[in-house]
Amino acid sequence: MKTLKEREWFFSQEKENFACNNPIPEYDVYRLKSTRQVVCDISVDSGLGLDESITVGAVADLHFNFCNMNDRNDEELAYTEQCRQWLKDQKSVPAAIRALEAADYCDAAIVLGDVLDYMSEGAANLTKALIIKKYPEIMMALGGHDITKQMQTKIVDKLPLAEREAYVSAFWPHDINYYSRVIKEKLVAVVLNNSMSHYLDCQVEKLRDEIESARKEGRVIIIFQHEPVAANSAGDGKVPAVIINGGAMAEVDFMTPDIIGAAENCTGATGEVYKLITSNADVVKAVVAGHWHSQFFGRINATYEKDGTVVKTTIPEYVISGNPYHEAGFLARITVR
Repeated sequence: MKTLKEREWFFSQEKENFACNNPIPEYDVYRLKSTRQVVCDISVDSGLGLDESITVGAVADLHFNFCNMNDRNDEELAYTEQCRQWLKDQKSVPAAIRALEAADYCDAAIVLGDVLDYMSEGAANLTKALIIKKYPEIMMALGGHDITKQMQTKIVDKLPLAEREAYVSAFWPHDINYYSRVIKEKLVAVVLNNSMSHYLDCQVEKLRDEIESARKEGRVIIIFQHEPVAANSAGDGKVPAVIINGGAMAEVDFMTPDIIGAAENCTGATGEVYKLITSNADVVKAVVAGHWHSQFFGRINATYEKDGTVVKTTIPEYVISGNPYHEAGFLARITVR
């Protein structure tokens, strides 16, 4: 990460207007005039009265699409390369490089899943060279694209899920299912794998312990993951995108049946993790996700207990714009105050 002086310089550049389709006060979006990245400033109130703010740079959906010669000798990948034309032959790489450069000016950086467009050796090598080697402290949530060899083929993966996860685990910068880091003693970044539209048994106890520890130590948590969860305070109907990217969704329903937290998808470990997030809003201050490619905002109905009384509130959910749609990259700079 850069020095404080370097960070101050980078984000003090002259700003140019960036026109959102549906502007909202929760997002301050602009383009940096000199370096050209689009930046979305997000402010999260910790409730702790911090002496010093904490910044996390979030980048979503890089989608490295590249097959090398070894991949072309693999029947599955050779066919996927034929079928999957979007961002083919490293087209998303320049924007990824620029976005990650911007994220490096924050206290911590995270990629919100779908780093790979599909599970090729070529894309894995790009990930290792351009992200993990260059930014060894990077955090990365797992997305569905990261663990499939099939993309637009209409064919089911031949490799079992466990073997695909093992392949990715071998080069991922940390545990693919659950990872946490304390940033500047006051913020806990928790990275969860919900790449298959559900949470996992192995996450329940870890998150429960994390929340209890954060409360005891006077810290707050932000959940970082690939897929958004139900923001049921949005009510019925669809929510318009703040930023609509070409080919991506212009509106979403935050209560669609397959989304985590909807009644139809809130059982077992999925329900337990969702309940841990939503019933501890004094500690869990935000959820940050990608996946939908356009940019959205929702509020999750939540509670916390205070002096024996259950207090009703909401947790903000920030769904970040897909990076390849922005020529010089898109950074969400989350400032915890």
